[in-house]
Amino acid sequence: MPLSLRVSGIVGVAALVTSMAMAGPASADQAFHTQRIPLSAVADAPLKSGAVIDIHTQGPTIYAQERYVLVGAEPGTTYQVTLLIYTDPACSALLFPITTATMTTNAAGNAHGTATFYPQDVEGLPRTTYYITWQISVQGGAVAYRTGCIPVMLD
Repeated sequence: MPLSLRVSGIVGVAALVTSMAMAGPASADQAFHTQRIPLSAVADAPLKSGAVIDIHTQGPTIYAQERYVLVGAEPGTTYQVTLLIYTDPACSALLFPITTATMTTNAAGNAHGTATFYPQDVEGLPRTTYYITWQISVQGGAVAYRTGCIPVMLD
């Protein structure tokens, strides 16, 4: 390869790296940062791992997104995800529940679900800190998995 092509290739890569380094970060919620919240099995429910990924985008189109993941749960089972919204850090004063998604595990007991919240979904709610637990129940049955109590600030 001629020297001029190698030099122009190196200059192009350097320009790309410089432009990436100078680019500002994507807009994200400044009050609440993305969290991966582990799920724990209730009673003897099978679970290798599970989590709720809570993403607040602070955008004009999407307010927040949630991803629900189960690995090694009961195969062929439909689960329902419910957020329990509390006013206190002990998660004892329930304000209201929200059912957000259903998901069905495959033969290995793995499932993935999602929920999207839009700005109009939080209109009228005071901009304060709420406390949330996520519960995943067998559809029409008992709670199988839950998270701890997590503070979430609406801004």
